[in-house]
Amino acid sequence: MLAVLPFLENIIRQTLNNSIAKRSVFCGSSMKRSRTSSKAKSKREEAEDDTIKNDIEAKSKDNEHNLIVQAKNLKNQKLNNVSKSDKKSIDSFKHPAETTLEDSINPEHKQKSKLNLKRLKDRNNKNNEELKPNVPPPKNKPRAVVDLKMMTEELKQLEEPPSTDWEKEICLNRLPFSFYDSPCEELAQNLLGKILVRYLENGTVLKGRIVETEGYLGVIDKASHTYQKKITPRNMPMYMSPGTVYVYMTYGMYHCFNISSQGEGCAVLIRALEPLEGIECMASQRTSKRTSGVPKKPLKDLKTHELCNGPSKLCMAFQLHKKHSKYSMCSWKGLWIENDNVNMEINIVKCPRIGIEGYGEEWTKKPLRYYIYGNKAVSKRNKEAELSLEMN
Repeated sequence: MLAVLPFLENIIRQTLNNSIAKRSVFCGSSMKRSRTSSKAKSKREEAEDDTIKNDIEAKSKDNEHNLIVQAKNLKNQKLNNVSKSDKKSIDSFKHPAETTLEDSINPEHKQKSKLNLKRLKDRNNKNNEELKPNVPPPKNKPRAVVDLKMMTEELKQLEEPPSTDWEKEICLNRLPFSFYDSPCEELAQNLLGKILVRYLENGTVLKGRIVETEGYLGVIDKASHTYQKKITPRNMPMYMSPGTVYVYMTYGMYHCFNISSQGEGCAVLIRALEPLEGIECMASQRTSKRTSGVPKKPLKDLKTHELCNGPSKLCMAFQLHKKHSKYSMCSWKGLWIENDNVNMEINIVKCPRIGIEGYGEEWTKKPLRYYIYGNKAVSKRNKEAELSLEMN
């Protein structure tokens, strides 16, 4: 029995050694297989990465090509919109990389580019000459240059003399041209107390006594529209013969009625009237609704002496507008001045004009406004001037 035990131990030891050797061989072979498989896998991954990278590069190249094509199409579209001359000048300034083979081979290309460059320089010099700095005009310079002689011939006094016997009869007492052909200050005072007559197209006759005037001394008067020989289509009647009607609009809604006098660009502004005839018609004109939408006083609250006590009020009451400019008081059947049949003494108040505070002290204080003392239709009384008149 004891002899058998060593023999069994040897068999068991050999068996264990064999199994260990087999395991080691199996492990070695498995490790070799795993290494080869990992190498193969890494090669496959590198190949896949290369294909993806190649795809990305191809797409980026395609996008870049598309962008270049779009840019060229846009440039061609812009060049088609440019005129031929501009197109030639643009082609002459191409980048060297953009020049075509035809351009490099064509011997006339350089000559054309030189000509285009010269043409562009000439054009730039011309534009620089035209674009001069905007220098403001000097002060007191006329807004428009008008040829006085040519304008006088083109815009002669409008003639519309009375035609019927009745029209001739009602304007029989019309003051003649010699009455208006006098210095401005003299005419402004002589008009006080005279009767202004308006003959409407419907046959209505309006009359009012002139109670307030202002004189404007033409080219020397800073407050005059003709100061420093200013000539415009609007103030043209002030340069025409004495007795010419000059109606202008102020503040875009009010009319003022003037009569030209002796002297270059001189005229008299009629400021106020005392209504005498056609009062109801005057009142209807004053109280009617105008385009401005400003509510007027009710008829019952508007007194007679308030109908024409201002330049714009008398123009509304007597229906005088800008279209009546350039008519002559000596020949127009629609408007004239006549003597008052009632002989009455009037005291004339001399005082500064109204609304010319910004024209210097000399003209602001100069007594060129005249009105009848004590008349209710005067637009504004000057108590200081009236006090000096009473003292004298």
